[in-house]
Amino acid sequence: MRKYLLYSFVLVLLLLSGWIFFFSNSSGILSLRNSNFSIDNIDKVSSIYLSDNSNAIVLDKINNQWMVNNKFQAKEQSMSNLLLAVNRLQVHYPVSKAEREQIALLLKNDGIKVEIKINRFKSHRFLVSKPSMNKEKTYMMMANSAEPYVVKIPGFKGNVAELFPTSENAWRNNLIFNYLPQNIQTITVEYLLTPEKSFSLKNFNDGSFALINRNNQPEPDFNVEIAARYFTYFQNIQFEDVLTDESQIKKDSVFASTPYVQITVKDFNNIENNIKIFRKPSDGETDEFGEKTKFDLNKAYALLNNNNELLLIQYYNFDPLLKEIDYFR
Repeated sequence: MRKYLLYSFVLVLLLLSGWIFFFSNSSGILSLRNSNFSIDNIDKVSSIYLSDNSNAIVLDKINNQWMVNNKFQAKEQSMSNLLLAVNRLQVHYPVSKAEREQIALLLKNDGIKVEIKINRFKSHRFLVSKPSMNKEKTYMMMANSAEPYVVKIPGFKGNVAELFPTSENAWRNNLIFNYLPQNIQTITVEYLLTPEKSFSLKNFNDGSFALINRNNQPEPDFNVEIAARYFTYFQNIQFEDVLTDESQIKKDSVFASTPYVQITVKDFNNIENNIKIFRKPSDGETDEFGEKTKFDLNKAYALLNNNNELLLIQYYNFDPLLKEIDYFR
């Protein structure tokens, strides 16, 4: 019995020594509480705050939908990647004694601050190195700690730091229109330079529709099947990019010009979504006959809900929406 107890005691000592060795370096033991970066139950995460010296964003879960700065829907894939990351984060190894002080200082002065709220009460806070700090390694350190670690995510081959961007545009959803057809009350398409092409379609949500001309008069005869099908086109319509590098003078010039077309969608909650589309000057493009074109044939500028952001869109995505009233007659 004594021999069994002795063996058990020695085994416990060996396991404890190995555990201490893993979380130690040449300057002594690193605290386990300072390396607990992962979160077990990501379903309970209610808010994530990311900031650096230039940007700050808040990702909030509202009615099971993640929002960016309470303004835009977040990209589903980006949110899934982030939550999976914080669930599977593992310490790869502690930073060596020679580098520890320098890395800790860099994280505090130039790192990405992360605060994750669980059920809006408990907070989990740590610092993440920026991708530019080291292209091959990601360093992390718990808040109010001076013990940095190199971290990894099993099966992930990229730089973990790239999953924590702080710019709003990196997180916001590019959606402009994403409606189920039965949720749309009216669609209004206005051609400002050729108003005779404009129209409005109304859905009575009982299988009947009305086609309204530019004089706000109902059209007595139109193709109901084509009208009903048109309501199905307003799903997953996205812009390509936010042109943040364009000068304010250029933005003002675009927005002061007459839009080529304006589309307004109103749902049955009377919430409207409006986009103005402006022709983009050609960059030396030619048409199918080899003639130089005045406007870009593939892309255009846009203004969404008058929010003063210059968007870039592709006609490829919008062509199904750019119908004229004769299309329904």
